[in-house]
Amino acid sequence: MRRLPVIFLLLVLIVSCNKTPDYVISEDKMARLMADLYIGDAVVESEHRTYANDSLRKVLQQSIYAKHGVTQELVDTSLYWYGHNIQAYMDMCTKTEEILQKRIEEAERAGGKAESAPRQMSLDGDSVDIWSGIKMRRNTANIPSDFISFNVSSDKNWDRGDRYTLSVKGVNTHNAVTLNMAVDYNDGTTEYRWYNGPADGMSRLLLVLDSAKVASTVYGAIHYAASPGEISYLDSISLVRTRGRNDNVRARDGQMVVRNR
Repeated sequence: MRRLPVIFLLLVLIVSCNKTPDYVISEDKMARLMADLYIGDAVVESEHRTYANDSLRKVLQQSIYAKHGVTQELVDTSLYWYGHNIQAYMDMCTKTEEILQKRIEEAERAGGKAESAPRQMSLDGDSVDIWSGIKMRRNTANIPSDFISFNVSSDKNWDRGDRYTLSVKGVNTHNAVTLNMAVDYNDGTTEYRWYNGPADGMSRLLLVLDSAKVASTVYGAIHYAASPGEISYLDSISLVRTRGRNDNVRARDGQMVVRNR
């Protein structure tokens, strides 16, 4: 009976040694974070035109950090610790691989099996969200870029007179948000529309394509600049395409048209 306290103490010490320090992200949480970062890297590689500059790639990375409630400093500190604790690092990598494999299997069961790397798709349907960028961004005064941009090229699922609705929801925002959308037509003209107003709550911008023309590209950007000391979010970002109706001229009222040289 006297040996029980000693055995109990040894078990406590063993369990304690397996835990990460308070200033380090735990193995399970770190594995989930690394899995999302790997997926983010795959998106950047497959959507190199959308993420053509370091600022946009940094925005994607920061959005992943915000999703997991961590900072760059905490991630750097954790990676340094894992680098000096090889067994914990190997265990974390194994968990990351298991998470990625599970996601691949789930995607295949859902019909998403692909023979090549992930790529942007313009989905078919009368109403579909074709946004392929980040869904949420954490806003601070020192983020690399105040812009979230997008670019969608025509494919077999496009139709004349299609409507595109760009939406974003501000959370704890202090300033105005600007939404811009434009469409290039094969006749050399560009049609565009913009919105500027309070960011708090849901903001939407509708762009209606000319049913008498053939569109080649729809593109635009969301711009929000945070105030010093502000921590806010742009959430629920989407770009929904719906099929046109019979009021094409009236629906396009207010859109500006320019001819490209």
